[in-house]
Amino acid sequence: MAGIVLIGLQWGDEGKGKISAYLSRGAGLAVRFNGGANAGHTVTIGDKELRLHLLPAGVVSCRRAAIGPGVYLDLPTLVEEINRVQENIGDIELTISPRAHVVLKLHKELDRYLEEIRGGKIGTTMRGIGPAAMYKYGRIGVRFGDMLEDENLEDRLIKIAKYIELKNKNINFHDEYVELRLIIEKVRKYVGNVTRLIKNELSQGRTVIFEGAQGTMLDLDYGTYPYVTSSTTLASAAAHGSGVSLKDINEIVGVLKAYTTRVGEGPLPTEISGELADEIRARGKEYGATTGRPRRIGWLDLFQLRYAAELNGVDKLIITRLDTISGIERLKVCIGYKIDGTKINEYPETVAKLRRVSPIYIELNGWQTLNREEIDRILLNGYEELPRNAKQYIELIEEILGIPIKWISLGPRIEDVIEK
Repeated sequence: MAGIVLIGLQWGDEGKGKISAYLSRGAGLAVRFNGGANAGHTVTIGDKELRLHLLPAGVVSCRRAAIGPGVYLDLPTLVEEINRVQENIGDIELTISPRAHVVLKLHKELDRYLEEIRGGKIGTTMRGIGPAAMYKYGRIGVRFGDMLEDENLEDRLIKIAKYIELKNKNINFHDEYVELRLIIEKVRKYVGNVTRLIKNELSQGRTVIFEGAQGTMLDLDYGTYPYVTSSTTLASAAAHGSGVSLKDINEIVGVLKAYTTRVGEGPLPTEISGELADEIRARGKEYGATTGRPRRIGWLDLFQLRYAAELNGVDKLIITRLDTISGIERLKVCIGYKIDGTKINEYPETVAKLRRVSPIYIELNGWQTLNREEIDRILLNGYEELPRNAKQYIELIEEILGIPIKWISLGPRIEDVIEK
């Protein structure tokens, strides 16, 4: 048996969707364990792009998926997503934990309201995840299973709205109740015991891929707070968010992009701007899968990655988008930080300190542009066919992080991966 956790090591958007689909080939089950519809994973199948927000991307390969209790469900989005996936790849098996909390329209309204009253905006996606988490921890949230059984749901919606005094806002709770009732009948058949399902898969010797959303640096506790998401994004959340034991996890695989990106506000120490950033953004299609916002671009930050790898206990690495930075004559790589001219040894724990850091860079020679023809040749012949400078780039990452890079992703297709 193999329980494999797939985790992003930067600020999200590392390419986890494609990698989950790749690793899920031959797996028994793909599991989503955290976050909500504020996440977006893009998977390329032939000439089609599937953007998934709640279903684990691995479902396109193994056709079996589970959504754990650690996920915040946006039910209209989920129904649309199920329909879209089935239209493109055929029927899937899906199990949703009745313990997963549901995002309501009033949560999205509160999301907008909170963004307005904050001293400084944090760049929320306005999908209501933060307020849904507030309700969950305030113990007035609505769980998926509760909605299936609660005959007084409309009254409950009105009562919990008083928690944030939104009853006078333009929210028609009766209309939402009617809409939710219709959706519930469409998804009722998917409710099931996710924990038992995973345990059964593992006991029968099948692989289970636990797919995380967002990235390590957006973790609520260990990321760049307050510019973070509203859930735990670390590998340790896989057990809690899917209802299994830590002993059921055999391997932690970290995904990193060959450069750094970030959507929204918050510090990005290695950020670059100008024509080069625009070029990388265009070549990498660096726009948010959920919001469409352009992603900020930065050089690869190994000091940050070492912090993230240690937090997650990463066993193996996957590097993505190596082709996106091909053709750039000189590449910078951050290997450390200074504050006020003094080198620091630990990743800053506050945003105030992080804004004061000066990256310590080394420069490497780039490699020739990897077009489709070159990528196909490398995929056919393997790692040794990579340009020499690209291999030096990979080996530097391995040396500084002390973790092997097992897979290299080139190009957008699921199969565009080589093993090292």
